[in-house]
Amino acid sequence: MKKYDPQKHHRRSIRLKGYDYRSSGAYFITICTQRRECVLDDPVVSGIIRDVWNVLPRWFPTVMLDEFVIMPNHVHFILWIRSVDVGAGVGASPAPTGCPGAVAPNGAGASPAPTGCPDAVAPPDKWIIPEPQRVNLNPRVGDVVGAFQSLVFKVYFDWIRIHDPTRRAKFWQRNYYEHIVRDERELKAIREYIRRNPAKWHADRDNADNIYHLAPPTTVEEYVREAMENA
Repeated sequence: MKKYDPQKHHRRSIRLKGYDYRSSGAYFITICTQRRECVLDDPVVSGIIRDVWNVLPRWFPTVMLDEFVIMPNHVHFILWIRSVDVGAGVGASPAPTGCPGAVAPNGAGASPAPTGCPDAVAPPDKWIIPEPQRVNLNPRVGDVVGAFQSLVFKVYFDWIRIHDPTRRAKFWQRNYYEHIVRDERELKAIREYIRRNPAKWHADRDNADNIYHLAPPTTVEEYVREAMENA
C-alpha cells in the first residue's frame, strides 16, 4: 500500500496520486449537494438514498457498509473494501454490519460497527430499486461511490417522472470527498463524528446558517480534523 500523505490527499487532486483505491480497508466518504443546497431532508429523497445505501452490496459483494448519515445537504459514510487478491487491510478490523449481501473479510470483528443496517427497501408503490445486471467483486472506491450516486439519481428520476415531474432530478455535487482510514483511533473518531452529526447541525460548517458563520470545508482533511479534535 502506498504511504498516505495528507498534504496530497485532498479533493481538488481528484484522488490520491498513485494510490490503489481497490486496496482493502476503510474509506470515509462525504458527498455534498450542488451548491450545498438543503434538499436531502425531503422524505422521498432521503428514503431513496437510504434504501440505495442498504442494497449496495448487491452490486459490490466485497464491500461492507459501516456508519452512515444523511444530512440536509450532504451524506457521510464509511465503507469497507476487501480486495479479492490482498485480503483484509487497514486497521485489521473491518466492521461487519450484518447488511444483506455483505461479506466479512478475514479477521473481521475486532471493532464491529455499532449500528445495524438502515430500514428495509421501500415497497414498489413508493420507488423501485432495480436489480443489478452484474456485480463487481474488485471495485475501486470510485466505482462504489459513482454507482451509489447514479443509482440514487435513476431511482429518484423514475419516481418523479411518475409522481411529480415538476421536481428537479439532479442534486449531487459532481465529485466527492474521500479519506483513507489509517488506524483504529481514526476509525472510532470518524464513526462518532458521523453519529453525532445530526445533533450538531446548528454548528455544522456545511450549514449555511451555521451559528458561528464558518466557511464550509474545502478538503476532506477538514472533516477528519474535526472528527479527531472531538474524539
